[in-house]
Amino acid sequence: MTKRETDTSASETEASGGTVASTDERNALFDALVAANVLAVGEAGGVRTTDEFDDTHAVYHDSYVGVDDATFHEAVAATFGLPDADAAAELVADRGVSRDEFVVYLAVRSHLDGAGSESASAESADCEPAPADSTTTDRDSTESRSTDGTSDGSAEPPSADDLAAMAAMVWEVVPDSPVPARLADVTDDPASFLAGRDRAVVTVWKRFCDPCEAVKDDLETVLDAVPDDAAVAGIDGESAVAFCRTHDVESAPGFLLADGDDRRTVCASDADAVADRTASFFGD
Repeated sequence: MTKRETDTSASETEASGGTVASTDERNALFDALVAANVLAVGEAGGVRTTDEFDDTHAVYHDSYVGVDDATFHEAVAATFGLPDADAAAELVADRGVSRDEFVVYLAVRSHLDGAGSESASAESADCEPAPADSTTTDRDSTESRSTDGTSDGSAEPPSADDLAAMAAMVWEVVPDSPVPARLADVTDDPASFLAGRDRAVVTVWKRFCDPCEAVKDDLETVLDAVPDDAAVAGIDGESAVAFCRTHDVESAPGFLLADGDDRRTVCASDADAVADRTASFFGD
């Protein structure tokens, strides 16, 4: 996982009405996240989120990222004790709070509470609309996830300010995009990427998508089937919703193949199958 370029921890704490933590305090909060198995430090010093935390994160991601504004604002109001969804909408607009940031906050709170499965189930139940995608994952059910944030339940829960700062630290190491690093990320304007190119492939990815990870592991097989004169890029399917809808990309991983005016959408989780259909489309 990559660290974000902007350090948001101090600004997040200020935004929540709290005080900016000192370096020693920040180090203590970071150590607490490592001790709670939220963050892990590699031998080379790199920081990533743990698989256990990612499972907790996935629960909230699936429940909140794809919901409409009204449901999102209601969830924010309930989480932060605001009087109503209108007050939450103002807060979201004033502070630029994204669904992804909100999801990280909920996941960190749940993990540290040491009641991850119960919290995730309860909060998901309050948010009935499912994410607006048909991506299938093989993750365990909410009830079977292990998300203990404390080893013996005796630790004091973090204060609101500390929790905001800890969530910001975790947000810094969550990947900015699910698009594989070797591909250009054209999520902001995939239509422009296609324009003026006779041959192109737009790959579509989503976070916490086991089929996506399977294809990424064998991405070279797919790329070998793409002609040398075809440009290849990737997009985050949860951000480029309109583009996916326009081209009937209903699940991830997805592949929009373009050859002149010809278009074909391939959605499959087997790299060999994607490669075969890609080669057939381009006439190789």
